[in-house]
Amino acid sequence: MPTMALLANAVIAVVLVAVAANARLTRGHAPWSAALATLPLVAAGLLASFVFGEDSYRGNGTSRWDAYRSPGGALGTMFVLSVVLMIAFAVLLAYAGLCCRERLLRATALAAGLTGLLLLTATYAGFSLN
Repeated sequence: MPTMALLANAVIAVVLVAVAANARLTRGHAPWSAALATLPLVAAGLLASFVFGEDSYRGNGTSRWDAYRSPGGALGTMFVLSVVLMIAFAVLLAYAGLCCRERLLRATALAAGLTGLLLLTATYAGFSLN
């Protein structure tokens, strides 16, 4: 499961960075550009399902949230920050796409892609390493 979740996260992040790097993909395509907002939501949903899913190492129904998050540790904060940022990026992408704000769309796509590559990957690692 961690491999598939990490692979999906990487694909979403690369797509967002590619959109940010190529102006032709965002010019004049408001509905398509607004549909990009689903990608950060999918990334956040996959992360949440991974974190609250059963820990395969323990196999007794314990979720990764209960198994790896220590009181006062950074994993809980990293998870919440990851989800909140991805939701904020989704809102900004939808707004920029519907209002034809190409520069905002590209900047937000780049930020969302880099956040996916860095913060979400680190959060996946934190909830899967023993």
